[in-house]
Amino acid sequence: MKNEKRKYLPVFNILLSSGAYFKSKLAAMTVFSLLNYISILLGVYTWRTAAFFVVLIFAYALWSYFFRFYFDKKPYLEFKSMTSSLSPSTKILVLSFVIMTLLILLPFILPFLGLGDTEYYMQFLNDKEMLNAVAGVVSIFLAPFMFFRPFFAWIASALGYNKSLRFAFYHTQGNYKQIVCLLLILNIPFVILEQICQYFAFPTYIFYLLVSPLIVYANVVMARCYEFFFVED
Repeated sequence: MKNEKRKYLPVFNILLSSGAYFKSKLAAMTVFSLLNYISILLGVYTWRTAAFFVVLIFAYALWSYFFRFYFDKKPYLEFKSMTSSLSPSTKILVLSFVIMTLLILLPFILPFLGLGDTEYYMQFLNDKEMLNAVAGVVSIFLAPFMFFRPFFAWIASALGYNKSLRFAFYHTQGNYKQIVCLLLILNIPFVILEQICQYFAFPTYIFYLLVSPLIVYANVVMARCYEFFFVED
């Protein structure tokens, strides 16, 4: 692997080609959007109940199907690939949990180290809007490590290929700025839609309906990125 030429993600080309793919498969993308919308609604209404685990399985199967469909890997729904992808999925969850836990504890650790005032940090933690905004920005800058690259390992395992996190990190080295830029751009329409829905006081289910195609598009972008790093010559 040492002799391989390093690739640098062409952010705008990825976004444009993903849009072109979405348009070319509009009927399929619409179905995926509706199924994703259903899974979101079911997830919201079954949260904290046993039925939520059934919804998780449905969503897991949906996105496994989605990536196998994108790469035309038949059969599109395969039990073996779904179970093999549980390993990187678990690693992604654990990695995300550890990082987010450290972020939550950080305001308490800093005063202990003599950096800042405890009262100030507590006021900050009680300001939910500010806390959510800061957490959102911080998560974007950490996402290349705790989500974006590990997600490539999940896609690979869903397709029946190498599922090593180390493999995924190696092939995407030197792309931190590009990945952050891509994530920031992808976040813009979500933020705009959220503000519009809040301004017009739309019910939550309308927001989920509007945002669902964006989620599908974001996954097309992930597929295109995977294709760029691991499939194209």
